[in-house]
Amino acid sequence: MDIKTTLDKPAVERDVKMSSYKNIKGKGVKNGAVFLESLRDDRVVYYKGERVKDVTTHPIFSKMAHKIAESYDKQHEPEYQDKMSFIDEDGIRCSYSYAVPDTKEILAAKRTNTDVWVNDAMGMLGRLPDFVAGMTVGMYDIRHELAKLNPEFGQNAADYLKFARQNDLCLSHGLHDPCMDKSLRPSQDPDRCVRVVKERDDGIIVRGARFNTFGLYSNEIMICPTYGFKEDEKEFAIWFTVPCDAPGLSQIAREAHGGRNPLDHPASAVYDEVDSLIIFDDVFIPWERIFLYREPLKANQLFRSNVMTWASFAGGSLTILRLEILCAIAEMLAKTSGVLNRPEVIAKLGEMCTYMGAIKSSFELSMIKATKTAAGNYKPALAPERRSFTTMVSERFIELIEHIGTSSLIFLPTAEDWDNPEIKEYLDVYMRGKDSSPMDRHKLCKFAWDLSGDGYGARQQMYERLHSGDPNVMVANAWRNTDLSHARSLIADFLELEGDY
Repeated sequence: MDIKTTLDKPAVERDVKMSSYKNIKGKGVKNGAVFLESLRDDRVVYYKGERVKDVTTHPIFSKMAHKIAESYDKQHEPEYQDKMSFIDEDGIRCSYSYAVPDTKEILAAKRTNTDVWVNDAMGMLGRLPDFVAGMTVGMYDIRHELAKLNPEFGQNAADYLKFARQNDLCLSHGLHDPCMDKSLRPSQDPDRCVRVVKERDDGIIVRGARFNTFGLYSNEIMICPTYGFKEDEKEFAIWFTVPCDAPGLSQIAREAHGGRNPLDHPASAVYDEVDSLIIFDDVFIPWERIFLYREPLKANQLFRSNVMTWASFAGGSLTILRLEILCAIAEMLAKTSGVLNRPEVIAKLGEMCTYMGAIKSSFELSMIKATKTAAGNYKPALAPERRSFTTMVSERFIELIEHIGTSSLIFLPTAEDWDNPEIKEYLDVYMRGKDSSPMDRHKLCKFAWDLSGDGYGARQQMYERLHSGDPNVMVANAWRNTDLSHARSLIADFLELEGDY
């Protein structure tokens, strides 16, 4: 069937015969060299109006690619191999990112693996490979629910998890739509959301655009719309995966923060995961890559509290480390400025540590109170208040760093100044800190500015705030998922209330 769109053109019928992933034999966990080679697939990436031929060698994007490659290398190092991988039922060594936690021991092992990825990323990459791998586990966990909608979709979820696990795919996702006119429903402006424009015997053709993070460095992209579709908006309710080199798919990268001098921009020079706008210009998707289709109400019901179960777990680990690093750099600024013992500075550091400790404690408690899903797999206990609290306080962390660092974050020389002997003579005197060399002090101040005042830091903060969607919804969910029945009962009994509260 052809579906009406706002674009006055029929669905493009490219001669695409995408090979079945079921025929691709997996080799298990990748090393860095294999990961980098997997990105050289002639994918279409644009940056500042020009086509990027190879993200692994591009001067702006290469450092990030090679940094991730280092984490893949660890999967083969004796110190990390058993922490990051396991032998599956076919005798293939696979990443714990794709492990199904049918025991508490495997859930704990997944966390250990996540911690390696998170530490390598300094808590700064919101969409590490470990994150979307968790979504495939979530999809597998609800395969029986998907099978009720279509038996093939439930089997697809199981088959795809095995394929991604045994081939150690690096996945990204496109969960959100472009920021267009939000006063219009998708049925009023179909270009707002990715939709199906044609069905074929062997699959579907999709058109539209999505926001994506880490797509430049991933092998495939998972699409699971989070918009609340209505029953008459069936063509938009579609979950699928697609290779990054699929015909008709392109990515337009935002202005990058990488490629700058690491002495002046120590964080962003390495840890810029790069967001992009994915364009689906009539991309063919085989049926075997589809997990849900034309079930808008079920899509709304199944996604956040099911598919995201273990991805949110990885996201929690990232947030905690990021906040710990913000606390630590604030403390190091205070120490090298000689103000660490001032009461007002101690109060600011204490405030940061209070927030960070509460978020960390919530995470630990969710592990202790892990529960079983309907499919029999262990998941961290639901803790919506952790994400809502994070959205409330994360901006405060940046503000407190600015208050502690004050002007030391602004009046800074550049890397080139240190290379000039005449200027360096002055810097060696006037850049000194308490018990700190001039260069160490420069690096600390630059790092703090990178995380707080620079465009990179602003992007990180916005990402933290929007990590799980609208912050207002996150706060509302904290109330919706909190059981106050015991307290209500005590009040009703004490006041001898007659109504049902």
